[in-house]
Amino acid sequence: MNANKWMSMQFFGFFFTFGIFVPYWSIWLVADKNFSPDQAGIIIAIGLLTRAMTTFFLFPLASQYMGLARLNQWVVFLSVLLFVLLIPANSFLAVIVTTFFISLLYPMPLAMHEAMASRLMKKGEIAYGRSRSFGSFGYIVALLLMGIMISILGERVIIYVMIGGLLLFALLASLRAPSTLREKNDPAGMSIKKLFQSKSFVFVLLLCVILQSAHAAYYSYAVLFLGNLGVRPEYIGFLLLIAVIAEIVFFFISDSLFKKGSVTTLLMFSVTASIVRWMSLFLFGNVFIFILSQLLHAFTFGLTQVAFMKYLDRHIKNQFFPYAHGLYAALGLSLGNGLLTIVSGYLFSISPSYAFLGMAIICLPCFLLIYLLKVTLKNHNDHKKSNEERQMHAN
Repeated sequence: MNANKWMSMQFFGFFFTFGIFVPYWSIWLVADKNFSPDQAGIIIAIGLLTRAMTTFFLFPLASQYMGLARLNQWVVFLSVLLFVLLIPANSFLAVIVTTFFISLLYPMPLAMHEAMASRLMKKGEIAYGRSRSFGSFGYIVALLLMGIMISILGERVIIYVMIGGLLLFALLASLRAPSTLREKNDPAGMSIKKLFQSKSFVFVLLLCVILQSAHAAYYSYAVLFLGNLGVRPEYIGFLLLIAVIAEIVFFFISDSLFKKGSVTTLLMFSVTASIVRWMSLFLFGNVFIFILSQLLHAFTFGLTQVAFMKYLDRHIKNQFFPYAHGLYAALGLSLGNGLLTIVSGYLFSISPSYAFLGMAIICLPCFLLIYLLKVTLKNHNDHKKSNEERQMHAN
């Protein structure tokens, strides 16, 4: 099996389960376990905090002792067992403890699969965008399937579909991986301190964390925002799907569309799209503008992801990929999102549109960061060119 197909299957397997876990888990906790919404919120919050710890500490550490393909297999097999343990767990404490251990393992592919893709990109074995599009496709399939299953069998079915999805993921993870991913990571010189010694990495990381975290108001309050606009509940899901469809199309064509684009140019597009998207929701409170803004998800989320991958491919060595993706997932997809959810919640309570104004304002410093990144990369390239010329003269 070629690397592109294998990586596509891993993205599909994980995000299929993520499409069940993220939107439906609170529903299952309330409907099947009979917890109050506040209790469900506490369980989910503990999971999010643990997820940040997993991608920041546990994944980079584990990748030093085990090949990424083998780690992928262990993570999904153990996740199946842990989710099964949730079925008989009925007390609040038992579910919290089980959730803690689930959150140590199950979210690891958020960083691990990106690190795998980075390593395969470095070897020229995959087209990242096309492979990653299968993850977004898996997420949509899960959303639609869960909606049908719940309407037929009720909310109790969520845990069983989740376990079924994990078994499918386990089957895909057991397929023979590309040889690049069966090798152990070389720990020589691998430290987060060395990664932060690169100014350009710090700027790129800050940019991508801000841009991804600025989705907090959309992820947490889009449903309420649409409800305030008078959209009926049965139509809200379809409006939210537009963003994921735009993301899939973008990833599918991004490899050819942005093959030669510089990282700073890609990030400039992403920052501009983010400010336009969030400002349009602040200024124009109507459904048509919301639909148009959904198309910009391809750039606010997808292009940010592609730019980060391109930067790593061009400027970072293989052994640093676990740390780089661990940081990105922990800060941009977990902690940053959580902090800005609190900020956007406060703003939403004043006026729903203010939440999106806040996200647009948070993106404004990104223009300065792009300028600093451009200067840093230029200085680095000039220094590298000067060293090469000195070597040529010496020879």
